[in-house]
Amino acid sequence: MKKTLLILSAVFALYSCKKETGIITTDQTTNTVSQPNNAKARASVQKKFLFDATKAETAGNADWILDADNGVINRFPTPLQANVTSSSSESFWTGANSAWGIDLVKQGHLVEQLPPGTAITYGTTAAQDLNNYDVYIVVEPNIRFTSAEKNAILNFVKNGGGLFMVSDHNISDRNNDGWDSPNIWNDLMSTNTIATNPFGFSFNLDNISQATTNRLSTTTNTILNSALGSVSGIKYSNGATMNISNTAVAKGLIWKAGITQSTASIMTLQATFGLGRVVSVGDSSPADDGTGQPGNNLFPGWTDLSGAHRKLHLNGSLWLAKL
Repeated sequence: MKKTLLILSAVFALYSCKKETGIITTDQTTNTVSQPNNAKARASVQKKFLFDATKAETAGNADWILDADNGVINRFPTPLQANVTSSSSESFWTGANSAWGIDLVKQGHLVEQLPPGTAITYGTTAAQDLNNYDVYIVVEPNIRFTSAEKNAILNFVKNGGGLFMVSDHNISDRNNDGWDSPNIWNDLMSTNTIATNPFGFSFNLDNISQATTNRLSTTTNTILNSALGSVSGIKYSNGATMNISNTAVAKGLIWKAGITQSTASIMTLQATFGLGRVVSVGDSSPADDGTGQPGNNLFPGWTDLSGAHRKLHLNGSLWLAKL
């Protein structure tokens, strides 16, 4: 009996030690990824975020990824996110959206990339099937989604997933295939076999540049207000606005400066579809942290407006994850 109690005491002591130091097993061959020390403890519920890299997000001067190693975009950014600490900078990874990813990791969550050539699937046994994630983030896609990909994305959202949609301005076709991001997003929502106008809005084929503080005034909206602080507005550096056609599912959050808040000229919005949620921003510049792969001419937007862009994207990500 004494021997049994001693063994149990030793096991409990070892477990307690691991829990206090925040050590979590690393396994890069499965869907499990390590977290930095005590990161998981900071998140009330740990969520998984998948950043798309299959739609020419690095075409031309774009760099809408978390990380690339010698031009190769891998599933797991390196150095491993287990090595991220509270003092890690966005340059820990090499991608213009690295700040977004690093901040999510610091909050205690998991991030991955969907590498070029990987299928976008839902409900399959694929290692990176959307069903294995809470939120799917797609920043300025430059290749049209196939019918199968549209079905996967819409079913993912319909069944409870979160989709963060980021567009760019009209005539921003970086890979010259005849499709730019506003048209690609509109095509997803208008031409599919799941639902017509599933999210209740569409992108305008326009191009605006301005900073605005014309935001929803309520303080109860968690995308605009959270522990990080209040989102004062947004700054577009060439982006497309949105119009809402179904107010039962879509709600404007930030509008163009100087106009009445309505269903038109929206710069940021939220929506629902089935059990899932959507956040949409019409410009990729606010998520740009200013650093990326060598040779790309990038501009820092992540910290603009006293950090409003950071707050907006993180709050939106966590709302999509139902936190």
